[in-house]
Amino acid sequence: MKLPGGGIARLAALIAHTLLGAVIALVLPAGSLTDTRTGQAIACWWHATLLRILGLRLRMLGAPAPAPALIVANHVSWLDIAAIGAVMPSRFVAKAEIRAWPLIGWLAARAGTLYIRRGDRSASAAVADEITQAFLRDQSVVLFPEGTSTDGRDVLPFHPRLFTPAIETECPVQPVALRYPGPDRGIHPAAPFINDDTLLAHLWRLVRARGEIVVEVSFFAVEASAHVTPRDLADRTREVIRRQLIQGSA
Repeated sequence: MKLPGGGIARLAALIAHTLLGAVIALVLPAGSLTDTRTGQAIACWWHATLLRILGLRLRMLGAPAPAPALIVANHVSWLDIAAIGAVMPSRFVAKAEIRAWPLIGWLAARAGTLYIRRGDRSASAAVADEITQAFLRDQSVVLFPEGTSTDGRDVLPFHPRLFTPAIETECPVQPVALRYPGPDRGIHPAAPFINDDTLLAHLWRLVRARGEIVVEVSFFAVEASAHVTPRDLADRTREVIRRQLIQGSA
């Protein structure tokens, strides 16, 4: 199937950029992409370049909290990772299925991604321990507490369990709203990665999309984590993000 004008070049650039990421990950010592300033800068550059190759323009509102912090965001697409990763050094919590994605899953693991099997309480406890260790190393962790991606029009209830490490370490929690504005104040149809979407099918939509896709990343004031319950913290941060999405589409 022939790609429309510009699509072939974009796809070739994406493959080359992914292979470059693999070379970087092999050359750099394990852990350096998260534990060193140089590695963190390279990771941010790689994410920012990925967005440009795919034709996305990043619009940032507010500023990321200094590390360490728990960053909690609504989840629309795997593109969310690139959007946040382009503007701040961080580790991500992702579903275990991504680990099986060819090359991408391995790259994400080398970049410090924490994989979790949904519904597995023992796996959640292990990831919670890893999040705590990341905070103690002055690293920020990005969590998508909905547990799945949506079309970006609203926010599902947040799962509270992985808020516990922030509470136990009194680490600040920062809500982040992700939007992909489309026509008539809606959502860009190429952005959501939902239902039975596959990575290849979604990439196909992206490279075929006409014009520029904007990803809006809004950083809000941090929420104190001391003397609160995980459920209270989950509900408070969800409401902050939800208000932003509703206002943006009104």
